[in-house]
Amino acid sequence: MTDLPPIDSPENFSAWHMPWPSFEIDWAHAALVIVDMQNYGCNPDAGVAQMLTLRYPDIAAYYVPRLTRTAIPNAQRLLQGFRAARRRVAFTRHGPLLADGTDMIARRRRRDGDSVTTTNTPTLWHRGTFEHEVIAALAPRADELVVDKNTSSAFNSTGIEWLLRNMGIETLVVAGMATDMCVETTARDAADRGFNVIIAEDASATFFDRHHRAALSGFARVFGQVWSTDSILNALAKA
Repeated sequence: MTDLPPIDSPENFSAWHMPWPSFEIDWAHAALVIVDMQNYGCNPDAGVAQMLTLRYPDIAAYYVPRLTRTAIPNAQRLLQGFRAARRRVAFTRHGPLLADGTDMIARRRRRDGDSVTTTNTPTLWHRGTFEHEVIAALAPRADELVVDKNTSSAFNSTGIEWLLRNMGIETLVVAGMATDMCVETTARDAADRGFNVIIAEDASATFFDRHHRAALSGFARVFGQVWSTDSILNALAKA
């Protein structure tokens, strides 16, 4: 929906009468969290992205360029910036931990089965498969946290909160896929647990632009802040 204003400041929602989320950021206690940028969803030659290109080209015509030209390059810039600043980086990977998927809730198992029936492609791949791995362009280093989750929010099926608090993290910069699913859900849960949360708008992607914008506008009104990659890197550099 190109008629919507950019999601970057309260001025774009002047009719909103409630206070905007505000917090002080100590960048020495900030971490980058890259959510589910795995081969199954972010590699154009594999998994869901490949299936969309073959079966739903109208959706792929938006989604694949959004990934390859915007979200992935900006996620790379964030990763380089946080590494150069010697700040913490964490990755999440989404999918069943068991090959038969029985560790996931029944609704997710049914959804996977329905997807195979209609598209010959599951929605998720289990740990240990190529599709489950983080894409090569964002490959984690040995000293970076990788957390495997079988829920949309990383805070519902892992110990990520405990791990981040052990590392002294107060602020999370969140990027990834999909904006209106795992990115938004993880970011909201982090905010509810007391973390300061910034979503990197141009380092995130989902299948429809209107859903991307709706997710970010809802998050920005109540839970946290939405910044551009440039704004994040500039603030990090100044710190």
